[in-house]
Amino acid sequence: MKFLLLLSVAFLAFVHAKEMGTRTYKGYQVFTVKVTNPAQFEVVKSLYDSDEYDFWTTPRKLGATDIMAAPEQIKQLGKIFAENGMQFVVKVKDVGNLILEEQASNKRSSDGRISWTAYPSFAEIRDWLTSIDSPIAEVSTIGYTHENRPIFVVKFSTGGAPKKSILIDANIHAREWIAGATATWIINELVTNPDPYADILAQVDIYIIPMVNADGFEWSRARDRMWRKTRSIRSGSSCIGCDPNRNFAFMFGGEGTSPDPCSNTYTGAGPFSEPETAAIRDFVVARESEGVKFYAYMTFHSYSQLWLLPWGYTQGVYPPDYAEQLSLGQASIAALEAVHGTAYQTGQGADILYGVGGASDDWAKDHGIKYTATIEMRDTEEGYGFILPADQIIPNAEEVWAGLLVVFQRVIETPV
Repeated sequence: MKFLLLLSVAFLAFVHAKEMGTRTYKGYQVFTVKVTNPAQFEVVKSLYDSDEYDFWTTPRKLGATDIMAAPEQIKQLGKIFAENGMQFVVKVKDVGNLILEEQASNKRSSDGRISWTAYPSFAEIRDWLTSIDSPIAEVSTIGYTHENRPIFVVKFSTGGAPKKSILIDANIHAREWIAGATATWIINELVTNPDPYADILAQVDIYIIPMVNADGFEWSRARDRMWRKTRSIRSGSSCIGCDPNRNFAFMFGGEGTSPDPCSNTYTGAGPFSEPETAAIRDFVVARESEGVKFYAYMTFHSYSQLWLLPWGYTQGVYPPDYAEQLSLGQASIAALEAVHGTAYQTGQGADILYGVGGASDDWAKDHGIKYTATIEMRDTEEGYGFILPADQIIPNAEEVWAGLLVVFQRVIETPV
């Protein structure tokens, strides 16, 4: 009981401090703990459900999970692992130092314009998107964030009647910078090097939303590198935002979610309460009313090197076409691995991880989009987690793009 009280006091201090000034994360550590049996998973799951630690990766039923601990939590967390016979290592010795290294690298590599040798600001992304001039690319705004930043979509099409369509989005979670950087790299690849993809674009239209959660992203750049949520205001709560990937209507409030506004997995006040998630829903519905049919929805996240398939809301439940989903996932990660040797795993999301209600990929599948996947990008072993060095942007994007080309071809081959 004393241990739980101390944890609760530490958590409340964390909640009230996180809106004050810039969070440095000095002395914070990330542990990788290995789960080898159901009893150990229940221990990790109870820590996850307590909201007293920042889980960098969702608990895995068997395998490694990454957990960040504040300096005052480190000793007790190690004790919990030891008492339950759980093997663990320190993945990141000092999160604050890693953040400082990232900031210095970004400053050295950035010249105020978007590039893929540094992580860009939202302003740089916006200015670049609105300057795109290509006969196959159309940039438009599908909505605005809580803080009134535009949510852009880039449509790639050779014109004519709507073709089979694919939707890709990125940076639903603020701190997952590699997701948005990969999406912008793909946009740039199609704009500047369209010829290799002429056959694909003759048969499909591709829509890319490179930055869903711009408010949270900018907060993670300026004030709190580990910020995950949106930045909306909750009446009656001092805590800000919700987890937008718990805010979609399908299985809203289910597993892996929290009704607590201070939680990193807070659902929001109701389905699509966030303007960012409502914009995605409204965009899909509006395009469908114009005759567009989406055959695939791919959502970019980090990290874990996973290609997660439906359903993700609970373990052991599969869509009728799961064999097709799995064969596509396997073919995609094989193509991805062939580029730089990066190993991914694919399978039903909740079988690999922990069930998640209100997620965008399950909503898209339930809405009628045939192929859906959450792509959790690098890294798993190099000790960076979310703070992936910018020199990995291009190789990460190249390999993910190879996996997506397999998706495009499968959509082309799918009967109308």
